[in-house]
Amino acid sequence: MLTRLVNQFLGWVNQKSFFKPLYQPGILAFILLFVIGFGLGVTLSSCTSTNTANSANAPTQNPQQTELKVLKMGHQKGMALLNIIKAQGSLEKRLQPLGISVQWNEFSSTAPLLDGMGVGAIAFGGGGGTGSVFAQAGDKPFVRVAAGTGSTRGSAILVLENSAIKSLADLKGKKVAFAKGSGQHYIIVRALEKVGLKFSDVQPVYLAPAEALPAFERGDIDVWVIWDPYTAQAERTLRTRLLADNSTVFGDKAPLESPSFYYASPDFVRDHPDIVKIILEELQKAGSWSRSNYKDSAKLLSALYKLDLPTMEVVEQRGGERKVLPVTDEVLSGLQRMADTFFELKIIPKKIDVKDKNYNWVPEQKW
Repeated sequence: MLTRLVNQFLGWVNQKSFFKPLYQPGILAFILLFVIGFGLGVTLSSCTSTNTANSANAPTQNPQQTELKVLKMGHQKGMALLNIIKAQGSLEKRLQPLGISVQWNEFSSTAPLLDGMGVGAIAFGGGGGTGSVFAQAGDKPFVRVAAGTGSTRGSAILVLENSAIKSLADLKGKKVAFAKGSGQHYIIVRALEKVGLKFSDVQPVYLAPAEALPAFERGDIDVWVIWDPYTAQAERTLRTRLLADNSTVFGDKAPLESPSFYYASPDFVRDHPDIVKIILEELQKAGSWSRSNYKDSAKLLSALYKLDLPTMEVVEQRGGERKVLPVTDEVLSGLQRMADTFFELKIIPKKIDVKDKNYNWVPEQKW
């Protein structure tokens, strides 16, 4: 093909009298190299631009399906169903006949979990929806593969019992601790709105739960916005007062305004949708089991979390429905309100569309 084009070009040049002075081997070679190089450059540039535009959260282009030998799972305290299937070993039992082993990695909250997914440390995990808003605004690769329902009482805004803070209206100027990018980040924003305060009216202190608990106990922070099992742990071990929880902040819309999600890497969803469904099936089974056997579930998670049994019984008793559901427009509408709020407050760098199909998986059939 290239040889024929070159010969045609030379014949055309030879016919044109005004090209006669150029019809010398050295000059023609230079011209040919320039034309060919320019054409290849334009072609490659076009291909590169197209791939860049389409690959922000898309699987690798024209891939060969990877063989899965080790499934890397991410979990955190508060995502009970993931921790239950870890403790029971149910996922390992399902995948063993397929020659797949399971490796578990623990994270402090959703933001670092999705960071880990972005660099290939895990293929699947779960956490609050807020973390996915921050991750999507940062162009990090992940896919929401399912939504989770749970307790609306476990997420709480706490103060110490002897605190001078009596209501949400008293939070102005106070140090409020929470994990950045967690569901609690959104809860405090909306709680302040309810009493006419802005996020800028408080002093946010970004702390992971393990750092926030001792700081709260010492009085280094005025308010702690946290989730179970840390909420129950603080209520049982410290003298605390509840200022608000999910249900008082969001009312009957609480399950939709602060949902949890299960996440997978784009390549994992593309290459192994059957394994994604197996994981979701096991999570669904764990939800049914924990609802019917909350004391047994508490015992299981108590050993895993290294927390006392009475604390875990409180957590499991108020654990809610714990259903694993498809990602629907209704659920994403609540998440979009969250994303819009964070953009308006300049907490995230750009406006995002959480319904972008690249970030959400809708299987043909429910698992």
